[in-house]
Amino acid sequence: MSRKSLDLTLEILKSLDRAHSREDVLRAIMPRLSSFGIEYVISSMIPVKRLPARTQKNYVIVENTPEEWNRLYFSKGYMYADPVVQATLGTTTGFQWSEIEAASLTERRSQQVMGEAREFGLGEGFTVPLATLEEERGGLTFAGPRLDISPAQRGVLTLLASYVVGQMLLIDSGPSERRIGLTARERESLQWAAEGKTDWEIGELMGISRHGADFHLRSARVKLGCVTRAQAVAEGFRRGLIV
Repeated sequence: MSRKSLDLTLEILKSLDRAHSREDVLRAIMPRLSSFGIEYVISSMIPVKRLPARTQKNYVIVENTPEEWNRLYFSKGYMYADPVVQATLGTTTGFQWSEIEAASLTERRSQQVMGEAREFGLGEGFTVPLATLEEERGGLTFAGPRLDISPAQRGVLTLLASYVVGQMLLIDSGPSERRIGLTARERESLQWAAEGKTDWEIGELMGISRHGADFHLRSARVKLGCVTRAQAVAEGFRRGLIV
């Protein structure tokens, strides 16, 4: 991540730390993302079992899409026909909508979802798959008529997506107790995670097993009140625990 991208990330994270509502979250991030062409943010968990259209909206975490599109999407039960949702369930890394496999876009209903989304200004998007500690699946999408996202900015958005969702879950759960500090091992493992190392690589660097590295990272994540590794890295940056 470049210095410019890191500075932008830290600026947004600090603003998010002061957010106490969904509106605060959107006010913190949207002005800073406009240069990417991003106009909309949509985040939702994805229920495992197929649910009635009227129930699907309950799984939305945060969104600012046009009200008419929101109403159309859920009234028609588009969640299970949405190729972006299906792609989110099929990968663990962020992807642009243009990268969705053509096979996922051949069904008429999938084409209908994407075509109508474009009519409401959601022509392009970058989606980050996410999972909670309870292994619930979901994701956060940044969208707009046209996006201008460099590879470095994809990293910014991936980190930001995890932190936004984690912050929203913390807001929904109400005030939490002050978190305790990290041990030296937990901080070291988090530092290596911030540099993109895998559990195996972290274990090798720290002279422990892959499972030991995973243990320290999980412990750090819990202490920091985070639901994903990426969010824990973001929180570590924000608190000055890693550099």
